[in-house]
Amino acid sequence: MNFNLSEKRRKLLIAVVAGILGNLLALLSTMLTPMQTQVSFDFSHLATFMVALTLGPVYGLITGAIAAIQPYIQYAVMGIYGPFFGLAIIFGKAMTGFFCGLLRNRMPSFLAVSLSYIPESLFTLSFVLLMRIFLPPGTMSWEVINGILTEGWVEVIIFSFVIDNVLRHKVIETAVLMLEIFIIMFLVHKEFINTLLLLLLITLLTLILFEIIKPLFRKNNSEDKTEK
Repeated sequence: MNFNLSEKRRKLLIAVVAGILGNLLALLSTMLTPMQTQVSFDFSHLATFMVALTLGPVYGLITGAIAAIQPYIQYAVMGIYGPFFGLAIIFGKAMTGFFCGLLRNRMPSFLAVSLSYIPESLFTLSFVLLMRIFLPPGTMSWEVINGILTEGWVEVIIFSFVIDNVLRHKVIETAVLMLEIFIIMFLVHKEFINTLLLLLLITLLTLILFEIIKPLFRKNNSEDKTEK
């Protein structure tokens, strides 16, 4: 009983630390890749997906909610949504962590990451359409809406392959993937030179996070096999 309680506390601590790391990633990504009002790359979900895939839906939900604090402050408290309506940001990110945790071990990790974002994507679309009613005309334009949805899916697609490669210990393949993404971004917009540094930093932080939670990942896999 004591071991289980200690194990739960350890997992909770990992989720909290990963959530804090997610806030750091969100801050760095929004600073280095500004796009337009209310739209920028937000890499906070990287921590969410890693925890959800290794520890399950509950801890993925916790990490997603904690990692959403910085985006909530930026886009809601200091943005156009306001502190009340902006709570939807925290709910949406927690939702993704929960669904990703549910899909783990049922399919390849890149599929679990991609599919788990669908509910949040639909929720975000509904939310921004609702905001068009409450915000001044022109504030939530279709350009902004398309930007929010597009950057979200770009992030998730990047994460899905990066995390899959990291979990398979394909460090070289991950580095090549980062380089390919950078080349594409650089060709689209030459100011995305900062994105290279960001992606390299994200890869490093992902590897560090994975090294922290890898023992739990192996333990969970062995427990699953024992139960079967």
